[in-house]
Amino acid sequence: MTSGRATLLQLNKQGSIIKTWPLTTKSSFRIGRGTENDIILTNNWTSRQHAMLQREENGFFNAIDLGSSNGTSINGRRIHTPTRLYSGDLLQIGSRTTLTFMQEGIPEQKNFIAEDDERTVAFLEKDQVIILICDIRDFTSLSEEIGDKNISQILKLWTAIIKTVIDRHQGSIDKFIGDAVMATWIGRGNLSRNTHQALSCALELSHETLKLGQKVNLQKPLRIGAALNSGEAVVGNIGVEGGRDYTVIGDLVNVTFRLEELTGRTGKDVIIGAEAAKELKPLSRALTRGSYQVKGRREPVTAYVTDFKQLETLL
Repeated sequence: MTSGRATLLQLNKQGSIIKTWPLTTKSSFRIGRGTENDIILTNNWTSRQHAMLQREENGFFNAIDLGSSNGTSINGRRIHTPTRLYSGDLLQIGSRTTLTFMQEGIPEQKNFIAEDDERTVAFLEKDQVIILICDIRDFTSLSEEIGDKNISQILKLWTAIIKTVIDRHQGSIDKFIGDAVMATWIGRGNLSRNTHQALSCALELSHETLKLGQKVNLQKPLRIGAALNSGEAVVGNIGVEGGRDYTVIGDLVNVTFRLEELTGRTGKDVIIGAEAAKELKPLSRALTRGSYQVKGRREPVTAYVTDFKQLETLL
């Protein structure tokens, strides 16, 4: 059986079509509140990058939640892994928007017999992930002081240093975002060892960043803030054809970025999520527990803070 043209529909309460999105021309379609998405839903219950629909080579579509705050459901059942879509399925984005998936030549789920393992996209899977996010402190004011040309040169030198340090600590660079870097340690091996490795990496990145500031004769110390977190996340190749990247997506990533934003407000250099802190028991006396409200979460998040000077005496 060959799959046909697919469409996503939005209906009003009376069942009339109020919007249609043809799922043609490419293999993946992002759904979210941000203008960069293919399917834009302008309501506060939708995350900026909420979900994605991805076409397989056989023509079938899968729905993937991108770590949204309010979740993605198919026919009332919340999904946590890539899940096959059938014609007539109701795709709920958050708690307020329900879309209907239609595809010619594809029967409804109750009439279609498929092996369970066909419902998962091969290049996406859940795994244990440790995430380290570091960014340069007071980057905006530094840019204003030394100018665009000089700040670009510093970033070029900084990213080269960071790559060397993360490689040395057996991590992988997931992405650079301006003055920030996200590194990951993926796998369910020795979680405690990998968490210590990531924290040691953050400490060395702090040293090397300070040395870089001294080398280029900055008036103020060049410093970083760091957030460390761990848990389950979806890893795999995400993106459109010709531009897929191996990356990590999910709520874990969102929370870690939110925690990193808090480092300046806590007056400390490092903030560590509760799950990662469990693996750092020998360092517990250097960690101060706190409860923090982060954007996108109704309930406060438990995390621990410290500074690089304290870590240096213990690591």
